[in-house]
Amino acid sequence: MTWILENHQLIAALTSMGMLVVWITYLQLFLASYRRQRKATILIRLGQGRGLDAHCLVTNMSAEPIYLHTLVARLDGPGGTMACPITELDGEDLIADADPRLRTRQGPLGSGEIRDIGTVRAILEHVRRTQADGSGDVPSGSGTHTLQIRIIAIYGSEDLPVAAERSFDILDGEAGPRLRPRSYGAVQVRSRRERKALARDLAEETQPLV
Repeated sequence: MTWILENHQLIAALTSMGMLVVWITYLQLFLASYRRQRKATILIRLGQGRGLDAHCLVTNMSAEPIYLHTLVARLDGPGGTMACPITELDGEDLIADADPRLRTRQGPLGSGEIRDIGTVRAILEHVRRTQADGSGDVPSGSGTHTLQIRIIAIYGSEDLPVAAERSFDILDGEAGPRLRPRSYGAVQVRSRRERKALARDLAEETQPLV
């Protein structure tokens, strides 16, 4: 007891320092959790099977709505690479007198909402039709083709776009081509360098024609 009385100032200082360390640690944990919640998370998955007629589904798992700005499909195979934006539906996908909102894959997507962007077969045919010479066929399997879907979106008050991408190998199966994801989930594009590159690409797309 005497020692405590003699060193009460030192004990009080150490106690205060300990409390400060606890609060700083708590604040760091809180900020880290808050930042994780604020990060955009976009899921890309297949529904209704694993063949070419499977539907590609985009889900917004972010805390706030996102705006789907640009969708890009890339097909790698023995003949090279074919890639193009698939944001706007092409002529063969359009329905006469359809709601204008059904003519594009662009638009807002609320938190927890899901959007069907079409079948894999339709996406592959869209890519093929946009080639300069119209060449190329929908893959028939053989495990030599890979389809990558990239979603570029605008998220809340973020000053740079966000993105997610997922790749699927197209393999030959008994009932026809089958899709096998290359990763468990979509890869989120979150680094500032990559997002700046996305912003530059989007700016170039919106430059007026001279």
